[in-house]
Amino acid sequence: MTSAGTTRWLPLLGIVLVLALPTLLMACESDRAASPDRSALIALYNLTSGPEWRHDTNWLRGVPLNQWHGVSTDDNGRVTTLSLTYNGLSGGVPPELSSLTNLRTLELDFNQLSGEIPPELGRLANLETLSLTYNGLSGVVPPELSSLTNLRTLALEHNRLSGGIPPELSGLANLRTLSLGVNELGGRIPPELGGLADLETLSLSGNQLRGGIPPELGSLANLETLVLGGDQFMGEIPPELGSLANLKTLVLEGNELGGEIPPELGNLASLETLFLGSDQLRGGIPPELGRLANLKVLRLNQNRLGGEIPPELGNLANLETLWLEGNELSGEIPPELGHLHRLGSLYLTGNQLGGEIPPELGNLASLTQLRLSDNELNGEIPPELGHLANLDTLYLSKNRLSGEIPPELGSLANLLYLSLDENELSGEIPLELGRLANLKALQLNQNRLSGCVSSSLQGQLNDYSDLGDLPFC
Repeated sequence: MTSAGTTRWLPLLGIVLVLALPTLLMACESDRAASPDRSALIALYNLTSGPEWRHDTNWLRGVPLNQWHGVSTDDNGRVTTLSLTYNGLSGGVPPELSSLTNLRTLELDFNQLSGEIPPELGRLANLETLSLTYNGLSGVVPPELSSLTNLRTLALEHNRLSGGIPPELSGLANLRTLSLGVNELGGRIPPELGGLADLETLSLSGNQLRGGIPPELGSLANLETLVLGGDQFMGEIPPELGSLANLKTLVLEGNELGGEIPPELGNLASLETLFLGSDQLRGGIPPELGRLANLKVLRLNQNRLGGEIPPELGNLANLETLWLEGNELSGEIPPELGHLHRLGSLYLTGNQLGGEIPPELGNLASLTQLRLSDNELNGEIPPELGHLANLDTLYLSKNRLSGEIPPELGSLANLLYLSLDENELSGEIPLELGRLANLKALQLNQNRLSGCVSSSLQGQLNDYSDLGDLPFC
């Protein structure tokens, strides 16, 4: 009976096996295809202290690879994404990762990886993103990475990479982002990088790069961000950079750049951030910068710029930060700066500015910091400064200001720091200053002031305060 029943089901079982065979064969084929991928991932786990990772869900388990933490696969089970950012990896990057031939994204940022970048990664022909930032990788940038013709993002910043920038990287025709900042790279910027027609971000700051900035970078028509600060660049700023019509951020500060600021930078209609501070720039501030209608931050501090502040800067309606301190600027402060209604900080300290403080500065409703110390300003403190409701810092020390302290300054409810020392101020201290409930530091020394300081401030002023000989009352 049992034998006959079994015989009756055999044809049906055969049909089931025939129907299931293609699926079984595909599963076996997928497993064989994924086998080198599995081996590569196991090598990564073992070499980077896998048991100590923050997350290692399903790693080394007999489950499909797309169930391993940080791993994505295609329909054939091949790894396409390996993302283990902030995961506590330590040790070296295994060359076995070159077996992940379908890999499109490799992200191992913010770990403790060390050793050299394996040149074998240059075999990952489908790779579009290679990001190894914020690790401790050393050695050179492998020129073999230039074989990654599909690469769109190469981010290796915040490591200990040395040597030069391989000119071979200019062959990465699809590259959008090249970020090599905060390493120990030396030598010059290869002018060949000017051929990366699709490049949108070039960040090389915080290295030991030297020489001049290649004018060829002015050919990067799609560039939006150019960050070359904190290196050792010399020579002049190439006027060709003024051709970068899509540029939004230009950072060249902290180098040894000299010469004048090219007026061609005034053609950068999309520019929002311009950092040229802490260089050795000379000459005047080009009035053409007043055409940068989208500019939010302008930092020209700590150079050797001279001449007058162009009144055209008052046209920068979107400007939020204007730092011109530590130069050799002369003339008067343009009253047109009072048109900058979005301005949050105005730093003019350490120049040779003269004349009176424009009362129009009292129109800067968004201003939080006004620093005019160490100039040759004269006249009285404009009472209009009492309209600056958001002001927390007012530095007017080391000038030639005279007259009395305006009682209107007592309306600055958010003021934390008030520095009026080393002027020629006279008269009694306004009692209204006692209303400055948030004031932490008050400097009045080396003036001709009389009277006393409101006792309501006595318990709140810190050790940086200096009232001279004035008592509390």
